[in-house]
Amino acid sequence: MREHNGFTAGHTGDSEPWRVCLLDSSGRALGAGMLLGESTVLTCAHVVQAAGEEALSGSPVLVRFVGLDSMPETLATVRPGCWVPPSEDSRGDIALLDLAERFPHVPGAPLVRLGAVRDRVVHTYGFPRPHRYGVWVNDAKLAGPVGEWIQLNSPLPGERVRRGFSGAGVIDKATGAVLGMVVTEYTDEQAGLAYLIPVEKIVRHVPEVDRWVGPPPSLPGVLIVVIGDRDSAVQEGFETEMRRAHRVSRSPGTNRVLDERAPTIVDATDKTAGEVAEHVSKRISSELAPTVLETNPGNVAIAMTGVEASRAPEKVLTEVVKRLTDQGATVLVQFSGPDSPGAHLARRWEKERNARRLERLALLVDMVEHEEERIQEQAARIGSRAAVPGASVDLSLRLAVLRSADERIEPGRARLALAKAERDAEAARWKLVRLHAELAAGAARYEELRGRLRAYNAKATDAGLMEDEELGELYREAMAMLATWPDDPEAAAELVERYVRAVRRRLEGV
Repeated sequence: MREHNGFTAGHTGDSEPWRVCLLDSSGRALGAGMLLGESTVLTCAHVVQAAGEEALSGSPVLVRFVGLDSMPETLATVRPGCWVPPSEDSRGDIALLDLAERFPHVPGAPLVRLGAVRDRVVHTYGFPRPHRYGVWVNDAKLAGPVGEWIQLNSPLPGERVRRGFSGAGVIDKATGAVLGMVVTEYTDEQAGLAYLIPVEKIVRHVPEVDRWVGPPPSLPGVLIVVIGDRDSAVQEGFETEMRRAHRVSRSPGTNRVLDERAPTIVDATDKTAGEVAEHVSKRISSELAPTVLETNPGNVAIAMTGVEASRAPEKVLTEVVKRLTDQGATVLVQFSGPDSPGAHLARRWEKERNARRLERLALLVDMVEHEEERIQEQAARIGSRAAVPGASVDLSLRLAVLRSADERIEPGRARLALAKAERDAEAARWKLVRLHAELAAGAARYEELRGRLRAYNAKATDAGLMEDEELGELYREAMAMLATWPDDPEAAAELVERYVRAVRRRLEGV
């Protein structure tokens, strides 16, 4: 799985610090790339080729980080065995580069494996002339597969994906996940067409990339709006709501340790936004850790009362509450009634966050469906009768129900339903990923046994042992077991080893 997930020390606040530009010796931009691990960059083969033939034989190219402050530069060379030039039938065009320096504090591009996905809105960042430091293309759309690649339509009029964008990550607008890499442009200046190679195809060409593929990035923290009086009963309700939010939203495969203590309760009455922020900071520092928002924001739970009675309710909401949730904390805000301006603003944020979670859930469901298809193809290819879980059908139905409910469901209930569906989708994906790995390991073992059997049969043939009846019977038994995917691989392995031992005995006797 991915080596780096989430923001770590040294992150400057850019949401995509992994973006890089490749340059030739004169400083001219050749194209884009993505940091995957701390010293690995993914780009297009033709981008490196543009630096000159010497780059293909080991000479370094210059890499500049455009998503980091001061835009640091380093040198990079092509990793042996990780060069896939583009073919005439729209395949390949991939290169992995080894950086001369390591960047352990920069999170890698959040690659996500999917099949062809239509109509998802994406953005990307490239280096067309004369934009030396890059330019964005926003609201482009995935149109559908064209061979191995996927057509990418840029909105016109406006900036479009063109020469200089090759190697750029194609980023899902709703979730921030990287769905693929720009590989080429269409030469018609009026069409606004380009093509990307999806992560799934990148991994097929360069399996080493698979270690950096994971789920969509986690969304910012949870905002919970509660309408009611500030009495002890509501405060007890805060604790219940907080625990439920943490429990439901915890993702499988993570090492989050939930804080079982009561959430920090802050009263904003008669306080300025600065005073509320200072009070929150003191409470977090004393109860958890001074750097908890940087290290484990998901473990921070704040319940805030009296916002309406603060000196600047809107500032408390925008400068404290929103900032906390944007950093990843869970914040529950209490309002006395539903009609205050602050309650309306907080409700709007709550709905916007639910909409983003809905899009993340949709991406997860697409991923589950793709994993199921991938396993079905693999099982059919190797002749395995392994049952493929069909979780995508139920998840798709739940997604459709949540989409249709929209405004008819209370935001708090929608949030919990979304979190539960999201957790189930991630659990289903993990199960499928493990099953795929088991089938892949079984397939490798199967091929190993068939190869071993054939090799020793060739030795027996060369030694003139074809008329040996015992050897012939042992060979036929083992080959019959390996004619299709064996129900019991170890039983098949024992038959192969029996034949191998018998051949060895004959050869030693000869």
